[in-house]
Amino acid sequence: MKALYLAATAMVVLAPAAASAQTVYNTSLQNVTGTFGTSTAATTTDATGTRTTVTGPGPNADANRAYGTPVIGQWYQAAVGAGSTIGITTDYARSGNGSAYFNSTQGDTGKGDLVYNFGAAGASTAIALSSLTSLSFDFYRSSTSTTDPNLAPVLRLGMLKNGVYAGTLVLENVYQNQTTSPVDTWTTLTANLNSGIFWATKDSLGPTFASANGGQKTLAQWIADNGNANLSVYGLEIGIGSGWGGTFFGAVDNVQANFGTALSVNSNFEVQAAAVPEPATWAMMIMGFGLMGASLRRRQATVRFA
Repeated sequence: MKALYLAATAMVVLAPAAASAQTVYNTSLQNVTGTFGTSTAATTTDATGTRTTVTGPGPNADANRAYGTPVIGQWYQAAVGAGSTIGITTDYARSGNGSAYFNSTQGDTGKGDLVYNFGAAGASTAIALSSLTSLSFDFYRSSTSTTDPNLAPVLRLGMLKNGVYAGTLVLENVYQNQTTSPVDTWTTLTANLNSGIFWATKDSLGPTFASANGGQKTLAQWIADNGNANLSVYGLEIGIGSGWGGTFFGAVDNVQANFGTALSVNSNFEVQAAAVPEPATWAMMIMGFGLMGASLRRRQATVRFA
């Protein structure tokens, strides 16, 4: 199912960089509902946001995780495992009234991602990793979490090597300074080609073991160690899991990825507030109520004198 994260092509396309943050509302998330292997997904929306919750006995296999439909240029739910809930909610507000919410309560089956694939007009775009100028995201870990204290939401770069799927490069808090994750506070992680430590999820890029020095490198080192290979990025993933154990409650917001003139992503997650009528609309409504009242009075008078 990892292939669902990908769009089909891998060409580099230059496009104007985004000038300001894009507000990503909860109502833009897909209605991921139904059966996925041994798991069942349901998506609900209320005043506190939109959540996709997956239930089931497991086991921890990709076929039992819930996926939205892959799209270009829009965040969607993916790889949501049994016992997990993800969405955009008001639980941990950041830079507004909301953030991307991640919760896991079912041990090793817990996992969940929001995914953003690069491209426009229905065509996927892969961008040279070497063009990245900056990367950052805000994360939050609640003190109610019982999973390993090192663990917190991560940001992943979806990778292609010579046009072939090559897993992801992961920016994770614990591997920056070998420290546990702060709790009940928002923390910002930043990186560029020469700062920030990433580890690989697929051995086609190199060592994948996150605890080994060989699996902890800057992006510039990953590029150098892959020689003349064409390393490109097709999208972003934010998420938690898998195999964390225990429970996790937390969030992500303000995801930014800049690739010079090629592409800029700057996403702020918010909950859509109920629409408030414009003053002119209020005036028309009041006038309408007045006319209805007058009509009712006339009807009552007619009945009275019949």
